[in-house]
Amino acid sequence: MKYEIAPKSTEIQANWDDARLYCFSLNIDGKTGWRLPTKDELDEIYESDNDFEERWYWTSTEVNGNSAWGQAMGDGDQGYGVKGYGGDYVRAIRTTI
Repeated sequence: MKYEIAPKSTEIQANWDDARLYCFSLNIDGKTGWRLPTKDELDEIYESDNDFEERWYWTSTEVNGNSAWGQAMGDGDQGYGVKGYGGDYVRAIRTTI
C-alpha cells in the first residue's frame, strides 16, 4: 500500500486523541483522508529518506485504552506513551493508489 506524507508545515504537537482528530480534519489542497501512520508505517518512513525532525511522533497503533505507540525519528526507537500526554508530534499520512 502506498501513502503520501503531509507537508512538514502541517506538523503539530498534541496528545494522541487530538492528533487523531487533527489528521482526520486535514484538508490540504483539496486532499482529505489523512490519518496517523501505523507503528509499522512510521518505522518504514524512518528507514527512508524523510524530512522528519529528530523527535517523538505518535502512531495510530494502540497498546491499550490508555497508551499508544510512538517513534523517535532521531534514532528509530519505538515505545509507547500515555495518550493524554501532549508532548509528541503529529505528521499525517493518507493512503494512495
